[in-house]
Amino acid sequence: MFKKALCLILTTLFLFFATNVHANEQKSWEDEIIYSLMVDRFNNGDNNNDFDVNLTDPKSFQGGDFKGIKDKLDYLQEMGFTALQLSPIFDNEDGGYHGEWIKDYYNTDEHFGTVEEFKQLVDDVHEKKMHIILEFPIQKQMDAQEVIDIANWWITETQIDGFKMTNINEKPLQFWKEVTSEISNVKNNFYLSGSASNISEKEMNEYSQVGFTSISDVSFVRPLRDAFSKPDVSTATLINSLDRNTSGLREAFFDNQNTDRFTREMVNNNTYPVTRWKIALSFLYTQPEIPVVYYATEIAVNGGESPENTPMMNFRTEKEIIDYIADLGRVRNHQKALTKGTMELLYEKDGMTVFKRQYHSETVVVAINNTSTDRSAVISEDQLEKNKELRGLLGTDLVRVDNNGNYHIVLERESAEIYKLTEKSGYNIPFILSIFVVFALFILFMYITWKRGKKMNPQE
Repeated sequence: MFKKALCLILTTLFLFFATNVHANEQKSWEDEIIYSLMVDRFNNGDNNNDFDVNLTDPKSFQGGDFKGIKDKLDYLQEMGFTALQLSPIFDNEDGGYHGEWIKDYYNTDEHFGTVEEFKQLVDDVHEKKMHIILEFPIQKQMDAQEVIDIANWWITETQIDGFKMTNINEKPLQFWKEVTSEISNVKNNFYLSGSASNISEKEMNEYSQVGFTSISDVSFVRPLRDAFSKPDVSTATLINSLDRNTSGLREAFFDNQNTDRFTREMVNNNTYPVTRWKIALSFLYTQPEIPVVYYATEIAVNGGESPENTPMMNFRTEKEIIDYIADLGRVRNHQKALTKGTMELLYEKDGMTVFKRQYHSETVVVAINNTSTDRSAVISEDQLEKNKELRGLLGTDLVRVDNNGNYHIVLERESAEIYKLTEKSGYNIPFILSIFVVFALFILFMYITWKRGKKMNPQE
């Protein structure tokens, strides 16, 4: 009888604790943080494949390769990135350092390494619990079956996790419906992203509906850059641009190989790039679309049109942005509300912006002061919840409700904070009592066991 009662009590306590812990959910692609890089311009790890390398000519190969990426996986993981997106690695015509002049889709370019070396890179990425995505430029003369055959070969041969199909608007929707349908059957949860340099909102929705996992949101780039390239700019237009009836996932980014660097815009506005990038990335990591960070953002690299916008990566730099990216990555990777939650604007005035992301019972509040003065925002309990508090996740700020039922958020100029809405601080009496009950039951159980042992062995 005692054993049954004890089991019942312990089971009840276990269920009590279990209901207070979020169930582990399967990770989906909307949870990823993507680091996009140009293989030739990232890191030179193997001098044996330095053919045609000319460091004085930005239009020549610079020496980046698979080994160089492998050597920097810890660096990328420590910043919180969960997926790597590589520029095209297929065998290219002479001078094709960018990977766009493809002559053989079934081989790697000799400047980057062999297929076997790429397989090893994929294995190493997977050991880090990260994903690897390849850019796949589509040529006009290719038919659907040709694309399917190439994709299937790379998936089965190397076990990559995704493709970013470029120039998708050069093929009709039926073409992509056939391609995505076939490729998605090769590997479970395979990522298929689509991009084009000029694509409308209507077209993005149409491409999402034919099977792409996500679409690169080129229409979002200009609002992002306008909002954060200088202070004292309203984010109303930016927030409104997110309030769209979209199909599927989208990728958000500030720059890539097809644009000038966002840092160039900051410099032209006579602003400090490190501060600007920290503000901009705070928004990128907390808005609903998948954040994509182009290589050398973490060092605020400057550059205009290609090839100036893709210099060789310099790893000997100040760490301020790198450390900040790591903090943002840590927060985003642990808050489901930032990847799956709804978004609601709570306050906006001249660049002081507060919005909330909510997923089930989890609420995260993001405050960004993109102004040239210290600012405050008053958020009522009706906009959040009563009898709660906001705890800073980037810093140590703590915001409690005042006597009028308001949360007063105060931020220094050009700064940001991400808050978790939590119960008020104090002693958790039920939890403490439950600990004592469990401890007392354990002592009681040990005592009864000892007594029974004495009865069974009276001579001991």
